[in-house]
Amino acid sequence: MARRRFLRQEAGAVLLLVLAFIGLAVPLTIGAIQVAGELNVLSRVYDKLLRSRYAASAGAELAFWTVINDPSFDDGLTPLDPCTEFVIEVGGAPVTVRVCRWFTTVSVQGQGIIITKSVNPTTAQAGQSTTFTYTLTLDNQGTGTVTLNRIYDYLPPYFTYVSGSTSGLTTLNPAANQSNTTLCGSKPYSLNWDVHSANLTIEPGQQRTLTFQATANLPNGTYYNQGLARYVPWWSTDTVDVYSPYTAPVVAGTGSPYCGYELNVLVTKSVEPAIGNPGVEQEFTYTITTKNMSSTTRYVCKIDDNLPPTFVYVAGSSGEYPSNMDIMEPDLTWDAVSERWTAEWARWVNGQGSDLDPLATLAPGAVSTQVFRARATPLVGVNYFNEANAMWSSQLVGGHCKQGTGDSGTTNSGGGQSAEVQGTAIYDIVATSSDGAIQARIQYYSASGQIQILSWQEY
Repeated sequence: MARRRFLRQEAGAVLLLVLAFIGLAVPLTIGAIQVAGELNVLSRVYDKLLRSRYAASAGAELAFWTVINDPSFDDGLTPLDPCTEFVIEVGGAPVTVRVCRWFTTVSVQGQGIIITKSVNPTTAQAGQSTTFTYTLTLDNQGTGTVTLNRIYDYLPPYFTYVSGSTSGLTTLNPAANQSNTTLCGSKPYSLNWDVHSANLTIEPGQQRTLTFQATANLPNGTYYNQGLARYVPWWSTDTVDVYSPYTAPVVAGTGSPYCGYELNVLVTKSVEPAIGNPGVEQEFTYTITTKNMSSTTRYVCKIDDNLPPTFVYVAGSSGEYPSNMDIMEPDLTWDAVSERWTAEWARWVNGQGSDLDPLATLAPGAVSTQVFRARATPLVGVNYFNEANAMWSSQLVGGHCKQGTGDSGTTNSGGGQSAEVQGTAIYDIVATSSDGAIQARIQYYSASGQIQILSWQEY
């Protein structure tokens, strides 16, 4: 079967021709449209202009245009409700257009929840009281329903919750525990929404949001925030916690220094390529970046990376990047519950798991990286998330990191879009008029703006 391709710059050209000739009064300036590649379509439209099925064809073309030019149209679609439908008129005749997205979900650490955070506004004038709106988004990327237990938010120092401002998955005010909020490294307000009794659930592919406001009169600095979701996953009766990365920064004045509760080592993750080729085995290069956001030296003691399901570490790849924190091969551990590999980079001293040689010494503002590769055969329409953790310490004992003692800590980067390998999107389209119908299946590549028609049937 012949396959036709439409590029982003050509989006809607065929549709405009179809609609204009059928009489929808669509303004059409031939000089403004590149029609060279569409002459075969135009010829067919001319030949069968008055037939009802070409009204349906116009509906299918509109669906193509929507997929390419309106990336938010399927935001509300989920595996439980994967379709959207609308009606247009072509030459006075109604055409019903139905677009359904294929969904294939994958488990994230066997749990399913990815938590992200945003803020508005993102800037403030130093020394001036400002009200900020924070939004926590909980996205179930797993294969089963989860039940929420508690939602936490760790406001940056200087910020105060606005009573009665909570909306979304609950309207209750949180319990607020406060310490000294007037120093950059001090414990800020910790907000705690107890939603256990409400029996709030999130289905696979569904998102739930929690929005609230906080006020602050900020000195110069960049103020980071972190959220936490505690919930019961589909595979357990015990609660699990998942953190957002330090995110939703607010820049006041000069933006310096960095400020946030326990904002010591910021861990971020990137992947190349970010778009997988479905059905083809390929390698992906991951970069874990650690940055010292504090004003004194920090030591990176251990790095853990949770590969996405079906991804396998490429043996020897750590040693191929001389600038890595550790060029030694990681210890690989298989988690049968989440069906994922964990790679751990650590230099053990006594073999008992208590002492570690530091992987990197970070001066204030210093950055270090750990680069490696993983191999996988991506599935169609699947997004693969990756998480990394860094154990850090602000002091060494006998030249070594001591786990669980002193002021060592762990920074969790969470899932995050920066570590996402995206699959292509598959859509089924049905456009129906009174005497004709089009059924099409298309594959959309968001990176190139290209649509490939996998099947096309006219009735």
